[in-house]
Amino acid sequence: MTLIKKRRIKRVSIISRESDARTLDVAMLEAELLRRGIKVTVLSRLLTKEKSLKALGYAGHVLRQQAEILRSDVVVLDTYCIPASMLPHRKETKVVQIWHALSAIKKFGWQTVGKEGGSSEKVARLMRMHHGYDYVVSSSDITAEHFCEAFKVEQSKIVKCGLPRIDYVKSVALGDRRADMLSKIHAAYPQLNNGKKTILYAPTFRKGATVDPEELAAALDPGKYDLIVKLHPLYRGAESDARHERENVIYDDDFSSFDWLSAADIIISDYSSLVIESTLADKPLYIYAYDLDDYEANTGLNVDFSSEPIAPYVFSDAKEMAKAIDAGDYDLGALREFRDRYIDIDTNNCTAALADFIESL
Repeated sequence: MTLIKKRRIKRVSIISRESDARTLDVAMLEAELLRRGIKVTVLSRLLTKEKSLKALGYAGHVLRQQAEILRSDVVVLDTYCIPASMLPHRKETKVVQIWHALSAIKKFGWQTVGKEGGSSEKVARLMRMHHGYDYVVSSSDITAEHFCEAFKVEQSKIVKCGLPRIDYVKSVALGDRRADMLSKIHAAYPQLNNGKKTILYAPTFRKGATVDPEELAAALDPGKYDLIVKLHPLYRGAESDARHERENVIYDDDFSSFDWLSAADIIISDYSSLVIESTLADKPLYIYAYDLDDYEANTGLNVDFSSEPIAPYVFSDAKEMAKAIDAGDYDLGALREFRDRYIDIDTNNCTAALADFIESL
């Protein structure tokens, strides 16, 4: 009688501290890996520097992360993970950093060490910041250079691949999910069915500073535009009492910025990764960089907007930007050229492509 050795089930751990719930990328990747018969464990818990000072319970979560890493074939991260960088694991285990953004518009990681918006070098070395990655996923050659600096990895560790969010954005902005998402948004906000154009404003988080959309809202003609304000999740709640009451302004906490790409006619952002991701929607994009000098000094940028194809659509003054929006002569060719610089991969089924790579390990 011949004994048949049972094939060991492959194990993948996905660890995130971006949210207590599964992020879009995590949920889509998990579903695809499970469909392939791969055992997946997701450990997702929000952690910020402010939270970590009083979150003694997070120590137990770190121990759970380490236990899962020790029994996994592949570990997928979307941010810095303490045990992945500081604690030992099996040499057979591969650690893949997919990061939580398609791009690196703003500097981060080792690029900001010693800056006001970054960590001290002593802390970065003590925490072995971004140490131990076997592979780093990037959607463009340009972003790969920035990731090499931010993670302190060699170019040989870069894997050219997209994130699952690319599939989602294309689907809700231009594809088969658009009608359903539009229906949900209009059901929640029936006042948008008024013939006016919808503008999505999604600014990035600023450490130690708040975002006040009032100047932008005041500059836009309320008879022509509805303004959807999507504050960064770390702002929500803290700024809820300071939200300005305007008939044509909606502060939304129910839909994601990606969801709003289905309804938006125009997108406004700044140093957020949405600048790159929104180009997939093929709609006019404006950069509202009212604090560019301060942001450059405190955090730093990898992208020089003045030298990009979309340079004519970068503004520091809300009234000047409103005039440009009113003019309506946007060059979508420039937008597409900008997109192709930062997403230079095959964008057909990025979820499957990423899962293929992980499974190959």
